Amino acid sequence: MKTCLGLSAVLVPAVPAEARQLAQNSRAFASPALPSATLAREKACDEPRVQLMPERGGRTRIAIDTACRAQQFVVLEYAGVVFIRLLDANGSDLFVLDCFAGEVETIAIKFEDNTKIVRQPVAADMRDVSKVAIVWSDGVDLDLHAFEYAAEFGGAGHVWSGEPGTQEEASARALRDGRGQGFISTSGAGSEIGMNFEVYTFMHRPGQTAGAVKLAVDYKTRGSRPADKFCGTGTLAEVRFKAYVMERGRPARQLDLAFSAVPCGADLSARARFNSRLIPDLAIRG
Repeated sequence: MKTCLGLSAVLVPAVPAEARQLAQNSRAFASPALPSATLAREKACDEPRVQLMPERGGRTRIAIDTACRAQQFVVLEYAGVVFIRLLDANGSDLFVLDCFAGEVETIAIKFEDNTKIVRQPVAADMRDVSKVAIVWSDGVDLDLHAFEYAAEFGGAGHVWSGEPGTQEEASARALRDGRGQGFISTSGAGSEIGMNFEVYTFMHRPGQTAGAVKLAVDYKTRGSRPADKFCGTGTLAEVRFKAYVMERGRPARQLDLAFSAVPCGADLSARARFNSRLIPDLAIRG
């Protein structure tokens, strides 16, 4: 399920280099003065209509409608992560924010004319979910893997972008088995302009026995035998990223993490490739 993936997202409230180059071609960053008619039109632009609607799985649907800002950029910031969206020809956009830092963090939406709107996220079931997110900037593919209840690699309970599941499937399994289940609520393959992220969401079940979900991160682009720029002193031999861990009913924690460089041609074991030492286990409480 794709959620909240716009043109890009960054970890600090600034536009990444790739998106900045793209944005410089927009009216917001153009150096020549705008024609007086354009200026008059922009000055007369009404307040954007922004509607937030709750979604299950700890998510918020955001609808933007502002015809006089058609095909302009919108910058959305949540929990220190900034996303860049492009409004369509009607000045509209619709996307789903995966609230990996909970409902305490606000959503700030800023338009090219510096109009800024701040809202609180609304989710249908935030009290019933835990979330783990990874966020990275390089143009590589990182995969978040969740192993529920000591699941084996590739077995039942191994949740990742290759077997993401859905909110509906996780809820159905939780009802059937009497214990919580999870799914990948946001997936990214490293192809976005700027930042990418993936989010694992665990749907809790009331009264269940305690357990844990082991988490691992795979530098998928590097693979099992690193080569070229992905090893040694290559430009992408080392990749830094952040993780957000939000256990149900608790504030989100932020971790600064990295994949260290490895020698070119080295054969990486499954344990080395699917690194489970970076993010602590997600505790499941009844």
